[in-house]
Amino acid sequence: MPLEIACLGYAGLASLARASHRHRKAAPRGPLASPRSARAAGWALIAASCIAAFLRFGPFQGSIAWIGLLSLSGIALVLAMSRWPDRALQAWLPVLALAVPLALA
Repeated sequence: MPLEIACLGYAGLASLARASHRHRKAAPRGPLASPRSARAAGWALIAASCIAAFLRFGPFQGSIAWIGLLSLSGIALVLAMSRWPDRALQAWLPVLALAVPLALA
């Protein structure tokens, strides 16, 4: 299973959640402290997951795989945020660190 696509999607969705007004209190301080940089990083990571899916599966199957794995990442983020909102938003950096070696392999 191509885990890097889901990990990049989770990191991107968590960064977008950090940029929203609702989750700004739960978001820890760190490299993406401002909402503008968190939003830009979120969209860049989602685009990177799309590119990784297209490179792994090709254009036709890649789009379907990307939508499916991005949906699974969103479900995992929502379930984690309902129980542990601060930990779910802090997990974007370790998940990104896991995704980069997987994408390069």
